[in-house]
Amino acid sequence: MLGEQIRSIRKKRSITLKELAEKTGLSIGYISQIERNLTDPSLSTLRKLSAALDVPTYLFMGGGEGATGLTTRSSDVVTLSQPHSSIRYHLLTPMPSGVFVPQSLVIRFELEPHSRDGDLPVIHPSEEIILLEQGQLDVLVQTETVRLNAGDTTVVQANLPHIVSNPGDTPAVGLAVFTPAVWFPRGGRTLDRPESSTVSPKEPVSCKY
Repeated sequence: MLGEQIRSIRKKRSITLKELAEKTGLSIGYISQIERNLTDPSLSTLRKLSAALDVPTYLFMGGGEGATGLTTRSSDVVTLSQPHSSIRYHLLTPMPSGVFVPQSLVIRFELEPHSRDGDLPVIHPSEEIILLEQGQLDVLVQTETVRLNAGDTTVVQANLPHIVSNPGDTPAVGLAVFTPAVWFPRGGRTLDRPESSTVSPKEPVSCKY
């Protein structure tokens, strides 16, 4: 379960509850409740935890196992979501395996009306192409906001803080393409044994998905 997964990664990194609380700005008691599966963390909270533990957020978002081949059928698409979250992600790219690691990551997103995909801007080391299929989407990159309508595309350059929001009355649905894929933190290659590192609590969230 989610709580055990977070606790396992924290202990593998030799990070105490106090240290994780300092890195994330969350209370020790709240993190302890998450690890014991006594509360459902929001997507924003998961992003803080994933940044502090240096793992991609989607590893904490459930959805089960994806297809192991190179073709992803509609029935095999992994859907990632969390309670109290206004956004859902559908992984259209096969998950990495021991024999193949996709170089690009393609995600379909659904963002509810009058909401945004988090509380804070995020940064990742990949170029992100956003194609909006329906609705409206505001993409704030640093201090500039780009309004997308259905059919519009924009590119977010690597390592720039950004956040997206839906100003409309209908869901915003589109594709996000990451190159290179945001599969592993800081170039690591093992999902269950991430390399040790630290994240300053003042840094923006380091990985969006």
